[in-house]
Amino acid sequence: MNIKIREAYESDNLEILSLINNELGYPGVTLDELSLKINKIKSAGNYYIFVAISLDRIVGFAGVTKEMALEIEKDFFRIRAMAVSEAHQSKGVGSSLLRHIEGIASEQGVELFVLNSGFHRTEAHRFYERNGYIKTSFSFSKEIT
Repeated sequence: MNIKIREAYESDNLEILSLINNELGYPGVTLDELSLKINKIKSAGNYYIFVAISLDRIVGFAGVTKEMALEIEKDFFRIRAMAVSEAHQSKGVGSSLLRHIEGIASEQGVELFVLNSGFHRTEAHRFYERNGYIKTSFSFSKEIT
């Protein structure tokens, strides 16, 4: 499968939304909300959104941030969201996205990637492990009402 990776354009938002709604399981996200968020986070300067294209269709995407932390010596990349359409899973699309963003990180001198993945995403866990990622911690969250 021939896959091209590039930065996302505003015209890609509908296809990214479909991946967020269907593959990531967030059906409540609307196009207006997504477009507003993408404009906001792109203006922050440390957020990248890439799309994977096969036969002129977006078949996957990844959103990553370049971050720093008090306890980590160097900057790191955090994968914020990543999805591949069900029909294109296990065909190298996700691995191509990872290699692309890892290459960009390397060009910037970044050597560490981190991500969170829900307990129920066991296939995603296996995917990341096959690509050299290791489980290092639990993630906690709390909604403030």
